[in-house]
Amino acid sequence: MKECITIEEKKELNLFIPEDLTEYYITGGAVASSPFDIRLILFKDEIEKNNGILKSSNVGMIRTAKTEIIMSPAVARQLRDLLDGELEKYDFD
Repeated sequence: MKECITIEEKKELNLFIPEDLTEYYITGGAVASSPFDIRLILFKDEIEKNNGILKSSNVGMIRTAKTEIIMSPAVARQLRDLLDGELEKYDFD
């Protein structure tokens, strides 16, 4: 028998976000999945440098993977719902 949890029974989680948490501005992503998990790789487009020096004649861009997130399908659904809620605040028309 499935147990039903009402809103009143939900417990709030205290979130701790360290001050030194690395932040990335993400410009793209890729996703892959297995029968057990979903993997999300997040990328940032950056100017290509040669030993820290820009090539002035031919400046290019390179897509660098910044992090890989591995999650269950249930967590992926939660994140989708969170993102959908935030996206509703933007006017894309």
